[in-house]
Amino acid sequence: MTPPRTATAVVRTGAPEFFGAAPLLAVALFAINNGLLKRAWPGLVTGKLSDLLVCFFLPLFVSALLERVSPLSAGTRLAIGIALTGATFIAVKTSAAASHVLDREIALLLQPFGVRTAPNRVDVTDLCALPMLALAWIYARRKAAP
Repeated sequence: MTPPRTATAVVRTGAPEFFGAAPLLAVALFAINNGLLKRAWPGLVTGKLSDLLVCFFLPLFVSALLERVSPLSAGTRLAIGIALTGATFIAVKTSAAASHVLDREIALLLQPFGVRTAPNRVDVTDLCALPMLALAWIYARRKAAP
């Protein structure tokens, strides 16, 4: 005889690739770094830290957004997130015009909240953060594994 089942609520959280400790910690550290640390200690460390963090969490965030609005597989969503992040990152790190557009759009987005962040800097050495896209892929694929 099998024991009676007890009622338990199971809540499915979508997009496990983003809603995990590592990506959410990266978002928090990015916000602290851009909102406070870059102003207090501008320089190489705070600048590169933001680049590394955004290249890790942004593709995962894009994947999570796509999960809400499309039937795409996790792998496809992640590939789109990596492609968009990589292309945008390369553009804003190599083009003053693209960097200006990014700064303007972020300012408009955050203005209602009274939040200001450090402006983007065009700097091709920041492209050293691009391998973080591969780390995002590895992290997401491990989170998706059964």
